[in-house]
Amino acid sequence: MDAMAHVERREEIGIDEFVRRFLEPNVPLILAPSHTSHWPARQDWVTSEGLPDFGRLAALYGAEQVPVADCDTVYFSDQQRTTMAMSEFISQWQAQTQRLYCKDWHFTRSPSSYQAYAPVPHLSNDWLNIYYEDLGTDDFRFCYMGGHGTWTPFHEDVFRSYSWSANICGEKRWILVPPGQTHLFTDRLGNWVHNILDYDQRAFPRLGELKKFEVVQKPGEALFVPSGWWHQVLNVGHTISINHNWSNEFNLQRMYERLAQDLGNVKHALRDVTDMDGFDDHAQLVLRADSGIDYRGFFAFVRHMATRYMKLCAGSPPPAGNWTVDHVDSYFTSPASVRRALEKIDSVLTLLASDPDTPKISGGLATEISCLRSEIKEALLVTH
Repeated sequence: MDAMAHVERREEIGIDEFVRRFLEPNVPLILAPSHTSHWPARQDWVTSEGLPDFGRLAALYGAEQVPVADCDTVYFSDQQRTTMAMSEFISQWQAQTQRLYCKDWHFTRSPSSYQAYAPVPHLSNDWLNIYYEDLGTDDFRFCYMGGHGTWTPFHEDVFRSYSWSANICGEKRWILVPPGQTHLFTDRLGNWVHNILDYDQRAFPRLGELKKFEVVQKPGEALFVPSGWWHQVLNVGHTISINHNWSNEFNLQRMYERLAQDLGNVKHALRDVTDMDGFDDHAQLVLRADSGIDYRGFFAFVRHMATRYMKLCAGSPPPAGNWTVDHVDSYFTSPASVRRALEKIDSVLTLLASDPDTPKISGGLATEISCLRSEIKEALLVTH
């Protein structure tokens, strides 16, 4: 595989430049350790030698049940997983008899009042976590911990979201693959490659044509992973990171396009029963099971965020009590940013309204979209 240009590293960068050069054009960036140097986790979770402070971690989280992956056992497109107490995981991590990886741990749900970090301002406009925190049903804030050689298989992030990953200690070797190359890493049965570094060349004969970025992320650095970029990650040494999946107006269209693509795949799989009563609603049910969200759920997310921005247009402060909202940088709530967000929401609603599958969904979704678009147009008049 031929590597593409390196991922740019920046010691300093303004938020506006980050938005124009990286977020909106969907290009990766590494932010220097100075952006996370104030995080309590950078001091409290790590020894003076730069290694995990196992005693401190056990004191903070030892009783917590955490998800743990066995990096040597394939389970469909992922790895075999189990749950165990953090204290047990730490013991096995120190023993290093298996490549066990604590991953996708929702550590902010811990009853502890300890605050390990706050989002880097550039990466704080996080609609996904605002929405699910308002609902009180989920979050996309994670911690990853593992020894040398633990890894995450090749994948694209949920909902075609962005992600960011900040190393508390250790290093990560990233392989980042820009969008538009799915045909190169998908076999004839529709399965994508599990391990981009060790694969069956007969099943994936064109994988060597991939264009990609490779980067080693150092301690303290934060990596912005763009929307729709597939990636695989290998830990070098004992490694801890804090990660978010997140989204906002700049990848909202990509989220919709991924959902429409997933629905097309569902309808193709169900093509033999298209004449059944309620087929389109059933297809949405399968879509929600496979993708985590359906068209109505996506619209609910968009409407929720549009309502927040329309209230900002009217001069109403954001409701208190949402941790993610409390950390959104003021750049993203300025009048110009509010207008831009509403314009991009309206653009995606136009796509959703013109989608031939939208009118087929029961419950008047098409009418709801039309009403929301009218509300947005009125709100935009106020922002002139």
